[in-house]
Amino acid sequence: MKKGKGKAAKKAMKFAERKAKAEKWVAEYDGTPYGGDIIKAYRKKFAVDRMKAVEELQLLGVSLAKEQIDREKAAVKAYQEIQRAKRAKRKRIREQNKIQKDNPFFREEQDDIFYYIAAYTSGGAPYGVTWEEMGLNSDMRNLAIENEES
Repeated sequence: MKKGKGKAAKKAMKFAERKAKAEKWVAEYDGTPYGGDIIKAYRKKFAVDRMKAVEELQLLGVSLAKEQIDREKAAVKAYQEIQRAKRAKRKRIREQNKIQKDNPFFREEQDDIFYYIAAYTSGGAPYGVTWEEMGLNSDMRNLAIENEES
């Protein structure tokens, strides 16, 4: 086992090293931490992820309800979806920044929908004057930019 204290030392432990401590902890667990959620308590105590905690608790002989396991699986899936959405948003922002950087006629307050973006809502949605409201469409804007570059 790695010398040290805290989460870093616990994370470095393999299950074989953690097993003796975990067996003792499970035997002494009285259900008070984290509202009786043994999975969450185990995760926090031994610094493991959700599914690893479920797996190890089952290896230690703790019987878990199917609902508890399904709840953990759903939480993992929801977390993965959030991370996927964040990656997609970062990618979209990078692509928009690249377009803006490559196009000297592109103004920050414009995009494919809005001729002028006045501001953003608290949820991040833009609002302002659209290309259609200006009597133009974004294709006409692209043609004007190409003509100016020629």
